Amino acid sequence: MHADLILHSGTVVSVDPAFSTSSAVAVRGDRIVAVGDDRDVRDLAGPGTRTVDLAGGTVLPGLNDSHLHLQWWGLARSQVDLSAAGSLDEARELVRRHAAAQPEGAWVRGRGWHERVLAGDDPLGPTAAMFDDVCGGRPMFLEHFSAHGALLNTLGLHQAGITSATAAPPGGEVVHDPATGEPTGVLKEAALQLLDGVLPTPTATQRQAAVVDAIGELNRRGITSVTDPIVTPEMLRDYVTLRREGRLSARLTTLLHWTWPSVQTPIAVLEEAMRYVGSTTGLGDDLLRIGGCKLIADGVAALGTAWMSAPYHHEGTCGSLVTEGADDAERVAALHALVRLLHRHRFQVQVHATGDRACDTAVEALVAALTDDPWPDARHVLIHANLPSAASVEAMARHGILANVNALVKWQAAAGLVGVITEEQWHRMMPARSMADAGVVVCDASDAPITDPDWRLALQMLVTRVPRGGDGPCGPAERLTREQAIRAWTANPAWQDHAETDKGTVEPGKVADLCVLAEDLMSVPDEDLHAVTPVMTVLGGRVVHEG
Repeated sequence: MHADLILHSGTVVSVDPAFSTSSAVAVRGDRIVAVGDDRDVRDLAGPGTRTVDLAGGTVLPGLNDSHLHLQWWGLARSQVDLSAAGSLDEARELVRRHAAAQPEGAWVRGRGWHERVLAGDDPLGPTAAMFDDVCGGRPMFLEHFSAHGALLNTLGLHQAGITSATAAPPGGEVVHDPATGEPTGVLKEAALQLLDGVLPTPTATQRQAAVVDAIGELNRRGITSVTDPIVTPEMLRDYVTLRREGRLSARLTTLLHWTWPSVQTPIAVLEEAMRYVGSTTGLGDDLLRIGGCKLIADGVAALGTAWMSAPYHHEGTCGSLVTEGADDAERVAALHALVRLLHRHRFQVQVHATGDRACDTAVEALVAALTDDPWPDARHVLIHANLPSAASVEAMARHGILANVNALVKWQAAAGLVGVITEEQWHRMMPARSMADAGVVVCDASDAPITDPDWRLALQMLVTRVPRGGDGPCGPAERLTREQAIRAWTANPAWQDHAETDKGTVEPGKVADLCVLAEDLMSVPDEDLHAVTPVMTVLGGRVVHEG
């Protein structure tokens, strides 16, 4: 039988175990049927075959963003983006322009701010008053770049009923001015629950349209697979609707979660969920499946909520776990109980952990579950994996625990953590090479909308470790090779998805998920990786982007 599609005269990077390359690939139906030299592969052409001259370009496996909040990113694309603002004045102007385009009385929504940009070294941090005069009499909600906090203006505080007497729910903080007792406008972690029923919620039609538009943009960037790491029941219903209607043009793996926007998952809630969920890791099909469940161990260093073994420079506290408990010992026990419960129900467990103490505690909980109740194919995941100890890295390799890191977050954070964590910690943060060399399967992902999901810039950051505005590498010993970086966006996420036999490499028999670049990726200088050009994306043999 003839091929339906042949790509030739370029570099086909297979990402197989040998990282072999060839010059052509042929597709029939939804599968790859041949990979090899131009002559042999082009012999499969027939009257109906489409042949594409790569002209020296590159074919990669379809990129897999293995930690991207798909619906959130889709909805955030219509909000004001403050991630590039370099000063308070720039942020205010961005908010002013966005607010002026909103209907009277509508909430001004945005995200991406950083305390160093808005408040500099002011110990009080950002305040509601900073934006009161640019919102045009509208309430404002600006999500922190980490999504673990938010800033309201004064009208937003009023509409949410947040006053000097407002106490935060467990695991959260309402920041108050120590001089006046009044709320500053900043909410951290579980305090975001105070906005339940206050912020307007998009309709199912709006949510689903945002997802479809977002996937279309990902296709334009060469991405064919995504793991959404926090999927509530409502979101899962949206994804099922899109799958049923044939509107998914990327493969979507979901991590179930029941308590967001609270970062705390009480054991009673999880026990109730396990009574009714009726599924395990792997349920679904080739386009939509359940990958596992998400737990959150701690917060983020920028907000002082990551659990560290030594105090932060800027405030003298160490953060903590966000699990239930009155003290560290109770919170550690709660994390172990949550992991055990999910593991026992055969869910892959993915745990958010950023502080060094949180990373080590999460690994200990995962290892304990695997030891007490062996499940060789669990493939649990340490999300972010910012500061695991050498002992934890060794334990991860020994027990098959993956690391899902975020080069784009490190690139974007840049100098924002200087003075928050130590210089040694900043250089060691995200020890991708140490983990890969130890035998840990390392995936990299955007964590969008925390960052813009640009895998090209992520590759560049992985191999250079030069952050935004940096004049040199941050932790040069942790740079990945180009091969390791490419694996972190293709074959390794397929392993995380329990789908390595079906996708993640360009080999005969695998699904024809392909990303075509105009350039020869293997010869582009490291510092230019961010500028390579996706020109075609193929999902299961179907071209979903071309141009």
